Amino acid sequence: MKKIQYISFLTITVFILIYSCSTVEEDTVLQTPTQYTLTVSASNGGFVTPAASGTYNEGATVTITATPEEGYKFERWEGSDFDDNPCNFSGPFNCRTAVTMRSDRDVEAFFLKIL
Repeated sequence: MKKIQYISFLTITVFILIYSCSTVEEDTVLQTPTQYTLTVSASNGGFVTPAASGTYNEGATVTITATPEEGYKFERWEGSDFDDNPCNFSGPFNCRTAVTMRSDRDVEAFFLKIL
């Protein structure tokens, strides 16, 4: 009986060793993250920094700032995550917004000439 148990033990051990040392490799698939294109522009009278137009991984958040030129003031964003919450102030000030990449996005900063 001890001989049968010993042979069973050896058989199981050999099977485990062969299976664990198998040369069959598991399929490792490296997935490329989904990427989207951001296009940032500004109307006459100002500019946006940084130069953020480009390709970003899905879920990336890009922060951009609109800066008016002399004689202009920032009016509004179009296409950002915070279009409904613009920088409401008078005077030539900067305005920052964010864009979270979940699709291709076009964002524009608009400026008004100060009279």
